[in-house]
Amino acid sequence: MSSSPAPGSRRRRRVPLLAAALAAGVLVVSPLMGAAPAAAAAASEITLSTAEVAPGANLTVDFVTDRPSTKNWVAIYPASKPEPCDACGMAWAYAPGASGSVQLPAKDRSGNPLPAGDYRVEYLYNDGYTRVSEPVAFTVAEAPYEGPAVDPTKPIGLSVVQLNLWGKTSDATMLTEIGADLIFVEEAQSGAAAIARDLGFDYHSTGGSAGVISRYPIVDAGVVSVPGTQGGWMKAIVQVGDTQIAAYGGHLEYRYYATYLPRGYAGDVLAAGFPTEWRGWNKLSAPVTDVPQILAANEASGRPAAATALTADMATERAAGRLTMMGADMNEPSTLDWTEATADLYDHNGVVAPWQTTSILRDGGLVDAYRAVYPDPVTHPGFTWPADTPNVSVSQLAWAPEADERDRIDYIFFAPDERLTLESTRIVGPKGDIVRGARALPVSDEEIFTPQTLWTSDHKGLQAEFVVCGDACQAAAEPGDLVVGTPSITGTAKVGATVTAQPGEWTAGTGFAYQWLLDGAAIEGATSATFSIPASLAGHSLSVRVSGSLDGYAPAQAASAAVTIGADEPVAETATIVPGSQTVVAGGSLRVSGSGFAAGAQLRLELHSTPVNLGTVTATAAGEFATTVRIPASVSAGVHTLVVVLPDGTQVRAAVTVTAAQEAASDGLAQTGGELPFAAVWIALAALGLGGALLARRRLRQQ
Repeated sequence: MSSSPAPGSRRRRRVPLLAAALAAGVLVVSPLMGAAPAAAAAASEITLSTAEVAPGANLTVDFVTDRPSTKNWVAIYPASKPEPCDACGMAWAYAPGASGSVQLPAKDRSGNPLPAGDYRVEYLYNDGYTRVSEPVAFTVAEAPYEGPAVDPTKPIGLSVVQLNLWGKTSDATMLTEIGADLIFVEEAQSGAAAIARDLGFDYHSTGGSAGVISRYPIVDAGVVSVPGTQGGWMKAIVQVGDTQIAAYGGHLEYRYYATYLPRGYAGDVLAAGFPTEWRGWNKLSAPVTDVPQILAANEASGRPAAATALTADMATERAAGRLTMMGADMNEPSTLDWTEATADLYDHNGVVAPWQTTSILRDGGLVDAYRAVYPDPVTHPGFTWPADTPNVSVSQLAWAPEADERDRIDYIFFAPDERLTLESTRIVGPKGDIVRGARALPVSDEEIFTPQTLWTSDHKGLQAEFVVCGDACQAAAEPGDLVVGTPSITGTAKVGATVTAQPGEWTAGTGFAYQWLLDGAAIEGATSATFSIPASLAGHSLSVRVSGSLDGYAPAQAASAAVTIGADEPVAETATIVPGSQTVVAGGSLRVSGSGFAAGAQLRLELHSTPVNLGTVTATAAGEFATTVRIPASVSAGVHTLVVVLPDGTQVRAAVTVTAAQEAASDGLAQTGGELPFAAVWIALAALGLGGALLARRRLRQQ
């Protein structure tokens, strides 16, 4: 009988076979399973939320990758670094996983906002510098310059400075010390940008000689290209409150320096038709004093043409409602400086030259800021070149070492406008000059401000203080309200009296005008501070109207309270006065007596019509008095009134005639208060006769 395996043993044999089959299936299927995810994965890339970002703002970076890692990272690099590198990146952050979003601030690793410029974001693998994807570029935009906060309804100070930097400084300390808001610079090159950055100001420059630097925002800029300038006029539209200023910075042609010709030096006049001796900068055989020749050489410089182009562009800007001004090193003197008064000064050698460039600017409606304040070129020459620059050898400063080459060739010009007020100007820089190849003290006591910061230019600069009051400022400049006082009337308001208007307490400095009113109506011609009351006004009411005025304030008026005019009180019938004589000589004495007065009354004696005080007297207990008064010699001859004034103002009167001293002597009239008795006169004459007879008898006896 054959034998068979047990059922359990059969199952055990099947297990190895099943495992082998499963293993084979895995080997077949696993490559297919591995291939499927790779085919479905997205390509690695980053995208940015914006291609331009403000300094310091956040930049959103979205990423997706088929090479995820917990240490994948994104970082900002400057465009100047083409490959990712250690320590040359900016802000960074991890970007773990296969996709996600990361915020990157536009800052460096110290947290400072990135300066304006071009940058890129790199997506890097696992804490290393291998790219996960291609980088994406972006730009940090220039931050808009806001400038200082100002109230356009108030006047705004604007300090304007013009300065040739001589290409030797980018130091903002000096300009901070001077106190500048709007700065025109020449021979600046990169200096304009550097100074603006250090000051924290806005600026406009093409990197050439001239530039405009401003504390206030520059909202637009351009260049007026024209021959005769070194790079054209830099034109910046400056926003000051609600007012725009078209500000032009320029550096005009330095050759064809025709101001040297009268001084006996060539000015590098290169154009055809001029003597070859005028080329270069050497000393000439003799000074050139032919004015047409000098002006022809100056015209060839192109500077006058540059002035013409400037005035034309300024006219357009003024028509658009803008203020206009310019600052420039013009390398040419002013027609206001080479005059008859200076013809024999500073080696002008008798030349009176109407230099064209400044003449064109003047004829174009512009004002020379320095000459507007200091019109006399003798007392205030305003020299700006060559300056006595410290720590620089004279040989570097003097171009005509045997001549007096001092001139004013640096300027600030502006167009007059009711919104712009020039307050003051001054020269800034060293006080001394260079004369005939040597350092020299200034020729006048004109104001020169010398900063403590080391001066490094061969020019002095110019500073002008302006006030800008735009439309809102002018609209707000309504007259202020005066503090109005309460007028009053002093004195007794009665017939024959004089009263005075008191204006009361008004704003300090207020000027006053007066109008007296009768029953509320103006009294014709009564416009002084005092008023004499005629008899016809008795019983009426009197008041005064005071009008006040003061610059910057609205005029105002106020009236006093009315008072009733009293009648002239009658003289008491019982009171009388008696002059000792009806006639008295001027300068003589007069006896006066009176009765009918109150006991002990203090009485004042006067001589009218124009009151002359003759003294006081006290009435006796019986109401009487007797006194002698002296009539001043200055009293005019004629009929006068002797007046006794009672304490209540009542007057007692008597007529008296005053005669001149010589008139009284010729008429043989008695001198009141100085009479000699008639008998005494004859006794004196008899004594004189008896004495004479006795003297004659004695002489006869002696003989």
